[in-house]
Amino acid sequence: MCGFAGQTAFGGIDRVALAPRIARALERLRPRGPDSQQSWFDSRCALANTRLAIQDLSSAASLPMEAQGLVVAYNGEIYNFHELRAELTAAGHSFVTGGDSEILLAGWRQWGEGLLPRLAGMFAFALWDAAKSELILVRDRLGKKPLLYKAEAGRCTFASELAALETLLESAPPLDRQALRMLFTLRYVPEPLSIAEGVCKLPGGHLARVTAAGVEVRRWYDPLVGRPPLYTDPAQAEKDLVQIFDEAVRCRLIADVPLGVFLSGGIDSALVAASMVRAGERVRSFTVGFTDAADYYEERPAAERVARHLGTEHMAIEVSPSDARAALDEVFLGLDEPFADSSAVPTFLLARETRRHVTVALSGDGADEVFGGYRKYQGELMAARYHALPALLRRGLIEPLAALLPERKSSPLLERARRLRRFTQHAGKDAVGRQAGWMRLMDEGELARLFVQPGGTADLKSPDLETMVAELRYEAGDSDALNAMLHADTRLGLPGDMLVKSDRMSMANSLEVRCPFLDHRVVECAAAMPGGFKLAPGEGKRVLRRAFADRLPKEVFGLPKKGFEIPIAEWLTGPLDELTRRSIDAERLRRQGIFRPEQPRRWYADLKAGRRDSSEKLWTLIAFQAWCENFRPDLAA
Repeated sequence: MCGFAGQTAFGGIDRVALAPRIARALERLRPRGPDSQQSWFDSRCALANTRLAIQDLSSAASLPMEAQGLVVAYNGEIYNFHELRAELTAAGHSFVTGGDSEILLAGWRQWGEGLLPRLAGMFAFALWDAAKSELILVRDRLGKKPLLYKAEAGRCTFASELAALETLLESAPPLDRQALRMLFTLRYVPEPLSIAEGVCKLPGGHLARVTAAGVEVRRWYDPLVGRPPLYTDPAQAEKDLVQIFDEAVRCRLIADVPLGVFLSGGIDSALVAASMVRAGERVRSFTVGFTDAADYYEERPAAERVARHLGTEHMAIEVSPSDARAALDEVFLGLDEPFADSSAVPTFLLARETRRHVTVALSGDGADEVFGGYRKYQGELMAARYHALPALLRRGLIEPLAALLPERKSSPLLERARRLRRFTQHAGKDAVGRQAGWMRLMDEGELARLFVQPGGTADLKSPDLETMVAELRYEAGDSDALNAMLHADTRLGLPGDMLVKSDRMSMANSLEVRCPFLDHRVVECAAAMPGGFKLAPGEGKRVLRRAFADRLPKEVFGLPKKGFEIPIAEWLTGPLDELTRRSIDAERLRRQGIFRPEQPRRWYADLKAGRRDSSEKLWTLIAFQAWCENFRPDLAA
């Protein structure tokens, strides 16, 4: 695993001016690659790469790497590189290292873009072909590894992180107001937007060809092309899934360094650990819990039961509010862009402790998006029944009463009230409206009350979320409503939220995280199943529970769904109260000129009084303020 940055200027690189900026980019990227930091220059291109050595620990495998008349900067892992090496060797290529980086150079020379469908792994890379005066930027199928770029006349700057990219520019770009609006809509900035105006995230499954004529971005991976027909036999689907998943785990065990597994109380990580044990691994497992937290947040007992069943060498980590507070500066610095999923905090702490023992960790990330594990998918099934009720009853009685209910996750009763309120808020809409509604942090009315809008509203108008969701559902090419919903989530929420959190927080601790459920072969197998194979009333991830029923105790499959969360509502008005009040300070907000002070103060008052769980909204503002302090001091006020 690594991080890279670079710039191509077709009119010529000013090496004297660029070299110190490249050095600063390398320093920013050091946590992604503490084992080496190197740069490469020619007259039109500069590349910088840090390296976390996983395969072939020798200096010969350092990056950037030059061979075959090409130069590559690279971040990721190619799990099938042994098979590709054998194929390329038979075609006449020779290799001097034992790692996967050389495969990209030889493979591109042999097959060009035809290399990409052959790759199984997570990757982003920049490949410079001096003879063609051409730069190729590539990102893996699902967007596991980040890659941003800024195109200007005759020049393109790119990096694994926004902060590293900005060190290569003469000045930091202004705030992108559409991206800011989307941050407060979704809690993250969706691709291709970034919080910096003019800086784009290359979407997963896309490549950018950069020449003197400009930048051409296009998709290289389309999951619909060559898609097999839907399974009709559940038993066959289950059999194929077991085989494909076990292979996805097996190939992720290839490493020249110690590895382990994140183990929560849920079935996803437990199945990963079980497959590792079946592969003959001595498995180290790691989980996290919170001091004095409500049962809603506690996963350690369930994880310990699974660890005992599988015989793993298990470690449980306890996180107190003071631990979380002490880590926040590192968390926000590592996130690189405003990002408001508060589970980034325990993810960071889990990664930090895990890194003390191993260099690579497998995780169960992605199973909920691929196999329908979130509660909202159950809500989708229930929506049809809700629609069957008379509209007068729904709109005149149920929804107004639900809107009055108090809510708090620390109380089982108030947590049910929160879920009921959220369900009735969106269940009466059409399929697109429901999916967009369940994604939303706040609606357009609340956004209008939050933002100061100088000179009218046009400069703050966000992309329409419903339109984005509708286009992604249509793109799925599937009449199965659940499959359309899952496709939209894997294209929007997965790369925007889950994968960002996993990548940034693990890389801040120099830990590589591998996700077998997001192997493209597993994802494609799941996509070829009807929605009913994956979801039934009261039973999410149905096919996983049936296909792997013999691998875990029955009680593991019967545990209620839990998110990997911290008790943020209690902390924001308790041990983190000072941070909250500093972020919503009226004078500070007025000086910034971005937010109206009244709305954040209302959120705080509602949370403090227990009327509404507005903790996620407050946390989004806190995350933005922290980003300003770290990367935009002129906006920090």
